[in-house]
Amino acid sequence: MFNEKDLKQIQSKGIDLQTIDFQIEHFKQGFPFINLVSPATRQNGIMFFNEKETKELSDFYTENAKNKNVLKFVPASGAASRMFKHLFEFRDNYKGTDEDYKQFLKDKSFNSVYNFFDEIKNFAFYDDLKAVMLKHGLNIEQCIKDKDFVTVIDFLLSEKGLNYAKLPKGLIKFHNYPDGSRMSVEEHLVEGAVYCKDKNNIVAIHFTVSPEHKEEFIEAVNRVKGKYEKYFNVKFNVDFSIQKSSTDTIAVDMDNKPSRKQDESLLF
Repeated sequence: MFNEKDLKQIQSKGIDLQTIDFQIEHFKQGFPFINLVSPATRQNGIMFFNEKETKELSDFYTENAKNKNVLKFVPASGAASRMFKHLFEFRDNYKGTDEDYKQFLKDKSFNSVYNFFDEIKNFAFYDDLKAVMLKHGLNIEQCIKDKDFVTVIDFLLSEKGLNYAKLPKGLIKFHNYPDGSRMSVEEHLVEGAVYCKDKNNIVAIHFTVSPEHKEEFIEAVNRVKGKYEKYFNVKFNVDFSIQKSSTDTIAVDMDNKPSRKQDESLLF
């Protein structure tokens, strides 16, 4: 199942082969259900506040946070590759035949590839994708019209385009606004500016990231933080720490075989 290159990659992450085998076995056998005692409700485990109480608590936090060292903590090491799982599968199997196209049209559910292309102009990354394809002499709308879906997916996921398959979720554009789109890391800066500033208007945010993406995160934050500092009249104090790669879980395909990236390395 694993070659010498795989074993070196696994070892470099600080994971032993027994753990990998254990993870794969979990995928094969399934994960045991938790024995729940009862659902959490307003009367059992969930506190409910009316409008007056909510305002009092909000005002209490706002007033007292000014004199405290408040820190916004953001786990940001999650890979985006899982988000595009259905696109990977489609790209590997779609050959452009009439039968393939019929299958493409058959599933129009929310998570379908059909719906992805039907709504593609509404995605926050659409303008970037359109621009990078244009640099290569390709018109995204024409590609879709010509049923060349694989080319569009390649430019979204691979290094020749946006390379989203190798980016963490924090560096992907998620939301559209009238003045432009935002990466999720930007949204955390905005949130922090709203509820996490001290009496000196300092906003402290800590991100945990994967080691291979740390520099990209630093570059992204430095690139955008200025406009939010100006807009919210704050100063960001952002730092980073590395999440141990030994906590990663191997990815598998539908046959529970290890998934691989385009360079044939294992996908975690």
